[in-house]
Amino acid sequence: MTSQPEPLRAILRRAADHLLAARCSEDLDEASLEADLLYGRASGLDRAHVIARGAGTPSTASVEAFDVLLARRLRHEPLAYILGQREFFGMTFEVGPGCLIPRPETETLVEAALAAVTEHPRARRLVRVADIGTGSGAIALAVAKHAPSTKVWGIDVSGEALQWAARNMRRFGLMERVVLLTGDLAEPLSEPIDVLCANLPYVPTEDYEGLPEEIRASEPQIAVEGGTTGIELIARLAEQLPAHLAEDTAAAIFELGAGQAGFVEDLVTAALTKAGRGPLDVRVHRDLRGIRRIVEVRYGYPNA
Repeated sequence: MTSQPEPLRAILRRAADHLLAARCSEDLDEASLEADLLYGRASGLDRAHVIARGAGTPSTASVEAFDVLLARRLRHEPLAYILGQREFFGMTFEVGPGCLIPRPETETLVEAALAAVTEHPRARRLVRVADIGTGSGAIALAVAKHAPSTKVWGIDVSGEALQWAARNMRRFGLMERVVLLTGDLAEPLSEPIDVLCANLPYVPTEDYEGLPEEIRASEPQIAVEGGTTGIELIARLAEQLPAHLAEDTAAAIFELGAGQAGFVEDLVTAALTKAGRGPLDVRVHRDLRGIRRIVEVRYGYPNA
């Protein structure tokens, strides 16, 4: 007796169970989402169409392609690398090995940067923005797209990461307003910057080994591990700020880990105070989980 073909819904349900069992997902809802997205990638469908076809029987070719992608995910390869993209700030970025995957908490940094641009005295003319450690270009390109009055520099020490940033720059058609540079922190900058953003690695070396396997095995360590204290690169960048920020009005905005806000605030304010900048306006922004995720230090803004 010939067995009946298995409906797509059953295939996806079984895949979700495997993802949950392998601890690729935190709960069944997340596992089901991942299964739908993987099948969509294999079959060329968006998630709505995957769900709509749940009662039907998928083609053999689609199931075989899905099985290949599922196997990669079960080996803890990041979902974003398998899909080749990640949504961030309403934009779809191309990502892959060699660049950090944009995280939702970094959207808080973009929001702070856009506010700093909008409220800058030169907002109606030109605001010069730098994104230090740009990676895939997520911050630089999100700011450039949503703030047309900006010129943005994206800097990274990794040429591999900058290749992804360049692909995304072309994807969004921002070649005329975004400049990508290879180099160490702010050193490649040759113009004074009005708004400087930085999402540098901030995980202490001691904590790095405790991160999920898919982060340690797949994402570049140079983009995650921040040295013994976790803020070694941030401390170096803080010392560079006076040489690269505009003298009259500027904002420096840093993403950091839980419990680091006070230390970063001290580093940045000390460097700017020593250089005679001020008075300083310090702002701390919390992410959606309530963590003090962003430290922003301004000077020269009206009503500061």
